[in-house]
Amino acid sequence: MKKFFKFFLYAIFFSYYFVAIALNFPRINAYLNPLEILHLSHVVKKDDTLFLGTYPNATILETYKNKYHVERIITMLDPDFPISRELIKEEKKLCKEMGIELIIIPIGFYSKNLMDYIIVRDILDDIPKITLIHNYYFDARMKLTRRLLLP
Repeated sequence: MKKFFKFFLYAIFFSYYFVAIALNFPRINAYLNPLEILHLSHVVKKDDTLFLGTYPNATILETYKNKYHVERIITMLDPDFPISRELIKEEKKLCKEMGIELIIIPIGFYSKNLMDYIIVRDILDDIPKITLIHNYYFDARMKLTRRLLLP
């Protein structure tokens, strides 16, 4: 019963994106955002140059650009998944309009490969910029990134 309920919640949560891809993603995403509806938006500030958080929509991205002067975004979304592919395509367009560098480092949901996280840390060390690292929601990948990057 517990597994069924968990599957049911995941199905409800992700069905939004199947509909969004089938129809018109940008228009639907402008009106509905599950992260905001379900209050799953989350941001952790390491210092003045690094933020870890959930997927930023256009208004949140504009806030980061204007308030925190974010210059670079590192996304852990995997473009091999249709939902993530649409999110990355939308984010590329927004970043190009706002003049923000976008780096895509796909990390699998159950990835145990620490080399991916070391790549993220090396990028942050090589060229210091105000950076937002995000995944769709604050899951195990973001928690591991947080542990590796935060003192």
